[in-house]
Parts: sequence; structure tokens; C-alpha cells
Amino acid sequence: MIVWICTDMEGLAGVDRWEQCYDPDFGADAYRYGREQLTADSNAAIAGCFDAGATEVRILDGHGHNGNLGFTSRLDPRARKVWIAQRGPTRWEGLTEGVHAVALVGQHAMAGTLGAFIDHTQCPREICRYGINGEEAGEMSQMALYAGAFGVPLAYVSGDEALCAEAARLFPHAGSTPTKRGAGWYTCDLYDPAEVRRQIRRDIAAALCRVDRSAAWRVEPPITVSVEFAWSGRADPIAAAEGVRRPHARTVEWEIDDARDIYEWPQPGWREA
Repeated sequence: MIVWICTDMEGLAGVDRWEQCYDPDFGADAYRYGREQLTADSNAAIAGCFDAGATEVRILDGHGHNGNLGFTSRLDPRARKVWIAQRGPTRWEGLTEGVHAVALVGQHAMAGTLGAFIDHTQCPREICRYGINGEEAGEMSQMALYAGAFGVPLAYVSGDEALCAEAARLFPHAGSTPTKRGAGWYTCDLYDPAEVRRQIRRDIAAALCRVDRSAAWRVEPPITVSVEFAWSGRADPIAAAEGVRRPHARTVEWEIDDARDIYEWPQPGWREA
């Protein structure tokens, strides 16, 4: 059984400040602390995967600010770190038909979610709403759609209570572990990190033992993607690309024929890329 894990930072146990995820100084105490929490949550998930009988765990540092440098040297060496296999279009290394299940660790709720800590979709403070086929979606849905193109189901997520509620609503077959309760965009009430990590290990193992590959999220193309930005200037360059519609000054929408292209942003000549 091969398990593919994508991590983020806002939904980690022990993380309750913006600077712990986004400090521009990679040597800052707050950011080093955040990386330690990322590694600790990841190690709990990796251990749970092997408890469930995994033969291989592949793990991707999905927090863009990290530049693939988020894990500390304490990351469980049994896991193989992966990154980007290809750009233009983006393809994730190691996520193939041979993977049994996908898990998300330290994930956050989609943009516009009440009671969530640093809720956003891809670009904090830039994107107000992100949609897939007319339904609001977040980064969890993006990954589930991408994995579904390979017939691989989203099996497990960890994050704040709002993220776990989002998972229960959209992917009820997936297990989840709450790490904290959001009290505002910048604030949250943390649960005991040590207990959360024990729960992550138990919950991901249980989720993997009941994985049903028929639960993979497969969507018939064409798939409509829509984005509402915080200001119209951000939409201007995307609206200039071939096939992009603009129903509102701040909103653009387009169609993709391959679910794996969910991470692509239209630009001139993108159809030929």
C-alpha cells in the first residue's frame, strides 16, 4: 500500500500565528517553530500509515512559502520526500495510479469560511472565492480532484475544526483529526499538540484500513473553474487568455478537459503549453 501525503502549515497542531507559517526570515524563531510543528505532525501521520500496513509513504511539502524546505532533519526517514514532477502543466511527483490513498496534513479551510484560522484558497488576501463546477472549493478539493484523475481517493485530512467540517460535508468517506478551533482569521484556540499527534496517528491508520478506491472524486470534463479576486486588476491578465470568460470585473472562469490541470492558471498561449 502506497500512501501519498501533502502537507500544509496553517492547520498544524501547535501553530497559532501567521508568522509561524509566513515569516519572510527563514531563520526567525517563529518560522523555525512552525517547521518543527510541520515535522512533528508529519511524523505522526507517517507512523500511522505504517501502522496500517503501508509499504511506502511519499510526502510533499505543499506549503508554497516553504519552497520545499519546510521539513526539518527530524522527518521520519521511512518517508520519501517528493515535489513537483513537471511544471506547465503542474504534475505532482509520485502521485500515480499505483497510489492507494491520498492524505492531507495541516490543511486549512477554503477562502470565506467562518470560524476558520487563516482560511484561504491558494493566495491569502487575493482570492475571495474559488469554484469547481459552480460549487465553492478550496485546496482540499483541488487535491481530491487531481488525485481522482488517477482513481486515487482522498482518505484523510487534519486541520482546524472548520477544515474537518468541510471534509465531512464534501468528502464524508475521509477520516479527519481536528487540531484547533478557529476564533478569527488570525486567532485560534489550540488543542494539546501531543494529544493531537497521538490522534493523527490513530485516525490516519483507521482511515487507511477502510479505504475504498471507488470513492475517488472523478468529474466528467469539461470542468469549469472560477475565481473571484479581491480586486479587478488581479483578474485582468487572466481574462486576456484564450477561452477565459469574465462575468464580473473581479471574476474569471474557464474550462479544463483534464482534472490534473486544476492547478493551471490561464495565460496567453496556455492551451498550447
